[in-house]
Amino acid sequence: MADTTAAAKHGGQTEILLEEDSERHTLRLEVLKGAQECRVSVTPKSKEGQLTKDEVLALLAAHNITHGIDEGQVQVLCRTLAKGKNAGNFLLAEGVSPKPGPDGYLELFVKISSDSPDYVEDEDGTIDFRTLNFFSNVLPGQEIGVVRPPELGDDGYTVRGETLPALYGKPLKLTVGAGARTEGDKVLSDLEGRVLYDGKTVSVTEEYLVQGDVDLAVGNIDFRGFVQVKGDVLDDFDIHAIKGIQVNGNVGICQISSEGDIALGGMAGQGRGTITCGGNLVVTYLNDVTVECEGDILVKNEIRNSRVYCLGTLTIANGNIFGGETYALGGIEVKNVGAFSGIKTRLYAGIDYLQIKLGRQLDELQMEFIEINDDLAILSHQLKLTGTLSADDKKKVMEHTRRLEEINQLKQKLNDQMIEAREFAERYANGKVNIRGRLGEGVVLHIGESAEEIKLERNGAVSIIENRKEGGFHYLSLTPLSKPASALEQELAAQDTDAAASGAGEWGA
Repeated sequence: MADTTAAAKHGGQTEILLEEDSERHTLRLEVLKGAQECRVSVTPKSKEGQLTKDEVLALLAAHNITHGIDEGQVQVLCRTLAKGKNAGNFLLAEGVSPKPGPDGYLELFVKISSDSPDYVEDEDGTIDFRTLNFFSNVLPGQEIGVVRPPELGDDGYTVRGETLPALYGKPLKLTVGAGARTEGDKVLSDLEGRVLYDGKTVSVTEEYLVQGDVDLAVGNIDFRGFVQVKGDVLDDFDIHAIKGIQVNGNVGICQISSEGDIALGGMAGQGRGTITCGGNLVVTYLNDVTVECEGDILVKNEIRNSRVYCLGTLTIANGNIFGGETYALGGIEVKNVGAFSGIKTRLYAGIDYLQIKLGRQLDELQMEFIEINDDLAILSHQLKLTGTLSADDKKKVMEHTRRLEEINQLKQKLNDQMIEAREFAERYANGKVNIRGRLGEGVVLHIGESAEEIKLERNGAVSIIENRKEGGFHYLSLTPLSKPASALEQELAAQDTDAAASGAGEWGA
């Protein structure tokens, strides 16, 4: 028997443990793949050339093969030899390779933009299936996530029982795109918006594009950036976007709001649709919609039966206003105004709806303040008579006291807003209405402190301003809204002065 050990014969990945050529058989025992496999090849020379299971196990033990032994394979080897057949390259034992641990990853603290909705259940168990929450809004400086390092995996072993050290997973090769930055292992947002992450690159975008309609597949949108919708916004789906909204199509019975500019194809609100705009509004038409706009409003076709409140100018140079009430602190320009059906159309130019709104809110708070104090007075009188109050009355006193504190704080806030609104109106109010075409019968004009219902239809281009001296209005040649009513008043006053001086001269002559 010739015994060639690993010390005598060891080349690379293959290590020959035993080569034997006897009367019974020729045999080769070896380990491969860094001692993770042990294989045997046997060629029998006689009927006695077969090996028994015990002989094979003893052979393995003699060469320190102790782990991963496959006794099933040993039995198959023995049966093969018992039939006088050759057994080539039989796998008798197999080690375990070391396993790498989990790879490094970005642990996100926000919901990234995805196609998977995240429905929210109310306290009463109701789920709003129109609010899909496809993503989280993030703010500048907000921590988006943290890069976690790879972890150590599991040890392996050879067929000899030698430990093969565990491996680490792969570190994350993260690319930080626009709108995001890293500080150490933290990833932070530089913008208001939503987070995009494809497993390799993380970024923050201020834009949210809807390729089609806003419907059940998209849901309500609440985004701190800019929203663009290439289709329509169907009934009962709302959009709130901090930095602006653009809808290429039309809008139904919805709540549309933004602190920035808004541009819509058109909107039919059926009395329930609203637009709240912190910038300028551009729209094709408004039909039965309530609008509050802090900037200018440009309407291409018409306003019909709507309630429009504007702190800038309102312009429909080639369109119409039919029905409803339209406020514009900076003045109104329209081609035709007044409905033939007799529905009242009211225009308010140079009048600040915001002060009116704040005044109503203050009145409501004052009424509540008086009612609470009256109720407290009754409870105080009861305490004097009986010397005690019930538990419910004591609770009511505490609730009333808290509410009075809230009312005082709200009144102070509203008073501050009223002062700001008054100062703004003093600077930008322009009591002027420009009519380019027809001023219909029954239209009610409110300009400055004067109001008048038009009794006879008027046609032709005209600028209308308040006649502060004699009451009513001046109907003047058309001038742009950029020329304010105050400038026209000065011109009229100068003309009066010139006329008076001329008259005095003639009298003296």
